[in-house]
Amino acid sequence: MNAIKTALYTCLKRCVSYCFNLLNLLLGGKLPPFGSAAVVVEEQGRYLVLLLPSGRAVFPGGFMTWREHPREAAEREGREETGLLLEADDLINFYSLVTTDWRAMSTISFVYHAHVRGGLLRPGMEGRPCWLTEEELRQRMDRQSLRVLDDYLGYCQRRRDELSHVKTLVPLMR
Repeated sequence: MNAIKTALYTCLKRCVSYCFNLLNLLLGGKLPPFGSAAVVVEEQGRYLVLLLPSGRAVFPGGFMTWREHPREAAEREGREETGLLLEADDLINFYSLVTTDWRAMSTISFVYHAHVRGGLLRPGMEGRPCWLTEEELRQRMDRQSLRVLDDYLGYCQRRRDELSHVKTLVPLMR
């Protein structure tokens, strides 16, 4: 039954993409990209991801709804796709994905760092949530997701540097 739901969901996503791209063509390319949001959650050296039916790993995320802030969308999508209650904090980066593929839509995506605040991990229609190491991610992610991972690692390094800088300033202030 779950395989049927996944196939129907994939078919629906493709139909929406075709319709959106056809409408965009008819309007002379004037439609804006769809807004989306995602989260990167790391705990004990493992990352929360969705394993898609193809075996590819992606960070939890999806399209924003009308009048929804990107941070709210990231938390909602994370909850819907994993069953976990997530709290997003810092914006890691935003990404523009322009596509000419009729099976996909151009998007602007906001990616946040987040923490787990509760809930239970459970599979959904889009894939199976799980925790993977960086090495495992690098074997299962596409170029776009790897860029997000690398930006997240840069974000972590900047935070460590800032903390280190603050620790060296504290003795000077005394």
